[in-house]
Amino acid sequence: MEVVCSSITIPTYYVNWCHNINFSLVADNLITKSFFEKNTSNEKDPLIYLGQNFTQSSPPLRLKNTTTHEISKIIQSLKCKDSYGYDEVSTRILKISAPYILSPLTYIFNKTLATGIFPDRLKFSEVKPLLKKGASTEFSNYRPISLLTSFSKIIEKIIYIRLYRHLNVNNILVNEQFGFREKSSTEMATHYLLNTVILRQKKFCGWSVLRPTKGIRLC
Repeated sequence: MEVVCSSITIPTYYVNWCHNINFSLVADNLITKSFFEKNTSNEKDPLIYLGQNFTQSSPPLRLKNTTTHEISKIIQSLKCKDSYGYDEVSTRILKISAPYILSPLTYIFNKTLATGIFPDRLKFSEVKPLLKKGASTEFSNYRPISLLTSFSKIIEKIIYIRLYRHLNVNNILVNEQFGFREKSSTEMATHYLLNTVILRQKKFCGWSVLRPTKGIRLC
């Protein structure tokens, strides 16, 4: 089937391509329009946008000291692996030796939290090539992986717990932040997007369904 306008014949594949582009931009146009409606005076300045929406400064972040109980709980939550960093201490060895090193670890990590200085030795990582697929003689078939020390994972988890709690208690994260949050998922983000499009579209809404092998399909 072809579309004829006056004396010009437009191929069907071109018409379908135009429809695909139009419907695939529905969500972007709605989000952009909603953003600019709230920021008509300073549309393109993100700093002014943040200043308008965050009128009060959040309280300072205070990293309270850790305890041997917390460190023990974090160590037990680590996956038991035999891989290790430059110090050759795997998480398996760390779990076995935990009862004997909890006290010195607590002292070191509390010093880190109090001074704000991350130990240089815990910043080192060992980069190794990992074969993805194909022939092992081709360099392009490898991807680099960085092996950190097991001890650095503990202090990172300690700081993460305090930082995440600070963001939640003070409502710093927006509701539209779905990634890397508890009780949140990509399914919830998809539901929010579709629900927003449906509610804001006053007339018939065309749906663009993405399929990995068949491209875009209109239904």
